[in-house]
Amino acid sequence: MLRDTSKVVVVAAARTPIGAMGGGLASLQAVDLAALAIGQVIRQAGLEPSLVEYTCLGWVAQDPRATNMAKIAAERAGVPQTSPATTFHENCASGAAAIHSMARRIMLGEVELGVAGGAESMSNVPRYLYQGRIKGQVYGDMTLEDGLMGALKERELPAGPQLVGLMTERIVERYQLTRQEQDKVAFRSHANAMAAWSGEYFDGYVFPVQVPAHRGPPRIVSRDEGPKDLPMEYFSSAKPYFKPDGGSITSKNSSSINDAAAALLLCTPRRAEQLGLTPLAELLTFHNIGVERAYMGEGAFKVIPPLLEKAALPMSAVDYFEINEAFAAVLAAAFKYLPELKWERVNQWGSGISLGHPVGATGARQVVDMVHQLARRKAHVGLTSRCVGGGIGSGEIIRRL
Repeated sequence: MLRDTSKVVVVAAARTPIGAMGGGLASLQAVDLAALAIGQVIRQAGLEPSLVEYTCLGWVAQDPRATNMAKIAAERAGVPQTSPATTFHENCASGAAAIHSMARRIMLGEVELGVAGGAESMSNVPRYLYQGRIKGQVYGDMTLEDGLMGALKERELPAGPQLVGLMTERIVERYQLTRQEQDKVAFRSHANAMAAWSGEYFDGYVFPVQVPAHRGPPRIVSRDEGPKDLPMEYFSSAKPYFKPDGGSITSKNSSSINDAAAALLLCTPRRAEQLGLTPLAELLTFHNIGVERAYMGEGAFKVIPPLLEKAALPMSAVDYFEINEAFAAVLAAAFKYLPELKWERVNQWGSGISLGHPVGATGARQVVDMVHQLARRKAHVGLTSRCVGGGIGSGEIIRRL
């Protein structure tokens, strides 16, 4: 647990709606979404942007259109050029890595107030041409590689590159998961997300985004585009996608491809008091672990015991968990690995299958949602975790104040 003299508190937390692939937010780049999220948390706290001392943002599909996106997005949101910024790439944990880094900076006394978050526009991931810079490639055809498809592969495997969905079939085998267990996870994800939207739990901090139109007034995207009222038959009728012969992971019990940004304003309790800010939550602890690359999905639940140990908390002390649904198999395996988990405490607002998985934003999105879930359900402790390509587990524990 962080020392009392080194507490990190959340004083504002907001996110954009999560757009579908090619959906309502597709015309906006990741840096555009990030700037909107940063501006929103600054306004939510009622602060002058000049008070932001540092910005940390996660972004997976980084490209030259926004070199060090965190710096550009912060400046667009009004943060002065004299405030530094860092952009992080930790695959699916990039947004969380930004939070962890900002927390360390605060704990070490480097800064007292900063913005942390993440953004991704998977609709705008470039296609790459890797050839043409050396003399031997002056002539001949050259092949573009889809950057999005490349990001969905694990390359460092003995058998060569493989889609992470196919890799996750190993999780199915190791934990003896049934297709029905996975489809149940997917069904519950959409049902819970729809119930949360109907209950107005997302209202207020999921802010509407104005998207410029070619003609006429801008379009308004005001809610997540993924969650739907779907019957169980929708999931059970889907065919295996990654392993057509004998597999059980489908496009319906996997996370979707999305666009979004999320941000939090983190500071010391002393700085919050100086500025008249009311802390929403305290970041109790955070942690990363390494797992077998070929079983990267295990990171989402194997990180939970050491997280709890660091916070000196039993699992029963956690009111709500969000274990990111990169695939339904990950959450289904979590229930096998951690039998103390209870359905009624896990992913009650949905997760990657329903809300979506905008990879660079997901870690921050989870923490933002958990801060508000604790407040709106009058609960006390929340745990967020995720698996990470390359073989990592990442997570946080937060406490409502």
